[in-house]
Amino acid sequence: MLHEDKRRFMRMMVNAEAKISVLQQQLTLVGKCLDLSATGLSIAVEQPLEVDTILDIHIDSSSASIPPLNAHTKVVRCAQDEQGQYVLGVEIVQFN
Repeated sequence: MLHEDKRRFMRMMVNAEAKISVLQQQLTLVGKCLDLSATGLSIAVEQPLEVDTILDIHIDSSSASIPPLNAHTKVVRCAQDEQGQYVLGVEIVQFN
């Protein structure tokens, strides 16, 4: 079923801290996960990342009944917002 924005999966608003490892650069960033779906997520960060950059992402859970998210991902979009942050669209390649 397609939703209004033509996505195949509904997005859930998250607003949680995300720890990001940029594997090719041995760089660690902290960002904010804005939303999450079955196949990807949006994350706000302070610096731009190139499309096709491979990332490992960890998001802690605020509930003991929900496990943290650990995923191997790929950047598919990077755009600067009005506040000067960069919003990454990342595709989940594999859950760790």
